[in-house]
Amino acid sequence: MYSKKKMRATGITVAGLCVAGLAVAGGMAIAAPAATSSQAPHVQAGALINADGTVVHSKGVKAVTVAAPHVYCVEIGNEDVDLSRAIVEATPRDIAGSTIRAVAGGCANGKGVMVGTYDAAGHGKPNAFYLAVL
Repeated sequence: MYSKKKMRATGITVAGLCVAGLAVAGGMAIAAPAATSSQAPHVQAGALINADGTVVHSKGVKAVTVAAPHVYCVEIGNEDVDLSRAIVEATPRDIAGSTIRAVAGGCANGKGVMVGTYDAAGHGKPNAFYLAVL
């Protein structure tokens, strides 16, 4: 038979585990990303951007402006990102055979990535794209 001392210790332990379990479950609910954020743990910044310059989802992107119908400035919001040392990858999304050009530090006073989208013949053409800053 258990003594009152052992039962009290067991009760405290069980109560502590329950509180810890609630804190973990609550933390996961709080940590859930917004629908417009990207889950990209290994990139400094990244986004899926529509041809009209609207952002579908992103991580670390402050703003996107359209400089010309096929030229976009993706401003990086994280001040710790050094675009002169980052690896930047851009991938066209919607037009088969299209190409893309990304210049790190090419806009927003050096804090943005200038992205140009082109058709297969090399003419400027608006296109959605993915951008990753590693």
